[in-house]
Amino acid sequence: MPVAVTVSVLATGLAACGTVEQLSAAQKVSKAFDKVGNGKSAGFTLSIDATPEQVAAFARSGKGKHGKGLVGSARGNGREMDEKAAKAISGLSVSVAVSADKPLKDVEAFKNAGKAGRNTDLTLDKSVRVSYLLADRNGTALLEYRQVDGTGYLHADAKALVKLVGEDPSVVDEMREDLPEKLKPVGDVLAGKWVSFDLQSLADRAKESDGKKAAPGVDPELGNQLLNSVKDVLGRTVTYEDKGKKDGTEHLWVSAPARQLVDEMYKAVKPLSTKFPKQLGGFPDQAPSDVPDRRIGLDLYLKGGAFSSATFDLAQLADKVEPGVNFPVKLAFNQAAPNVQAPGDAVKVTDEQLTDAVLGLGSAGTGNAFGPEDTDDVTLAPPLTDAQIKELAGLGVTETEARAFNRAGLTYEDIKEIAQEDTPPRA
Repeated sequence: MPVAVTVSVLATGLAACGTVEQLSAAQKVSKAFDKVGNGKSAGFTLSIDATPEQVAAFARSGKGKHGKGLVGSARGNGREMDEKAAKAISGLSVSVAVSADKPLKDVEAFKNAGKAGRNTDLTLDKSVRVSYLLADRNGTALLEYRQVDGTGYLHADAKALVKLVGEDPSVVDEMREDLPEKLKPVGDVLAGKWVSFDLQSLADRAKESDGKKAAPGVDPELGNQLLNSVKDVLGRTVTYEDKGKKDGTEHLWVSAPARQLVDEMYKAVKPLSTKFPKQLGGFPDQAPSDVPDRRIGLDLYLKGGAFSSATFDLAQLADKVEPGVNFPVKLAFNQAAPNVQAPGDAVKVTDEQLTDAVLGLGSAGTGNAFGPEDTDDVTLAPPLTDAQIKELAGLGVTETEARAFNRAGLTYEDIKEIAQEDTPPRA
C-alpha cells in the first residue's frame, strides 16, 4: 500500500507539468493505482529477483557505503559471499494480502490514510483480513502473521530462519530448553506452533497507557503543506517514459536524478521542520551527502490499465556501478489475492503472557530472561508495593505494565526512570 500511494503521488506531482508524452504516461500510472482499491482483495509481493550468481557478484563488487549494506551481513568485513548464502538470499520474498467485505477503497482505514486527525486502526476493523508472509525461494513460509476478526496470529519456522543466516538449527532446541515458564509463548513459537492474541484487548491497554501521556499533536495544515511540497519537487524532478506495449502489458520507465531529488526534497521540507512534534527528534542540519549523483529509475508494468509489477535494480545505489552487475528486486500486484483465513490450531496467548514474552526477550541481554537462575522460585526484583504502583500510574505506567516490568526483573526505580524518560515535559 505505501508503494502504491508513493507512485500515485509521483503521478499526481508530474501531472502539474511536463511534456504531453510524460503527462500521458503519468496519467496511466495514476489511473492504474486508482484501480487497486476497486476490488475487495489485493496482494503485493516484494521479492529479490536476483539469481544466486547476481547476488554473489553484487556482494563482490560493492565497496562503498551504499552497496555495503544492501545485502546485509553476507558481505560483512569484506568477506566474499559463499554460494550457500547467495542462494539463501536469492528469491526471498515478503507478501502482503488484504481482503475485505467491501471494496478496499471504502474501508475506513484506507479512506483516511494520511488524513491528519482521521486515522482509523486497521487492526480493529473486523471486516478486513490481512496477512504478512516472509518466504524463501521455494515458497516455504519462514514467518507469517495474520489478522482475522480482531485476532492476531503468528507463526514462525525458527529452524529455517536460523539456517537462513548460516547458523546451526539445533540452537533453537537449546533456546527452548532454557526458557523459563513465563516465556512459554516464545517456546510455542520456536516449536513452530501458531499463537493467537486479542488485538482489541491490546489496543485497549495501549489506549489506557497513552491516555495518561502527552501525545504529539498532528497539525492538518502541516500535513497538507508537506504533501504539496513533495508533489512540487516530484513534479519537477521525476520523468515518465512510455516504453511501449508487449503481450498486453505496458512498460513505463520512471526516473529521477537521485542527488538532485534528495537535495530539493530537503530544501522543501526544511522550512516546515520547525512545526514537527518534538517527539520526532531534531531535523538533520543538511541533506545526505552520500546519495549517488546519477539518474536512477524503475521499470513499471501495467496490464489491462492496472498496476502489475515494478522492478528496481539496487545496484543503482552502489557508489560505483560495474558493467554487468545487477541486483533486481520486484514488487508484484495481484488483484485476486486469496482470502485470508484464521489457522485452526492456534495456541491462545493472554495479554499478560504476551507482555512477559516481549519484556523477557527485551531483557535477554541482561541475563534476566534466559539464565538458569530465572525460575518461578527466584525473585528477580523486589515486588512492587501498592504505593509504588500508584505513583507509576501517575507517570503513565498502567498497573499491568508495571507488574510485567517487575516480573521481567526491573525494580521500582528502574521502571520509574524509564517512565520519566518517556514522559515529555509539560508546556
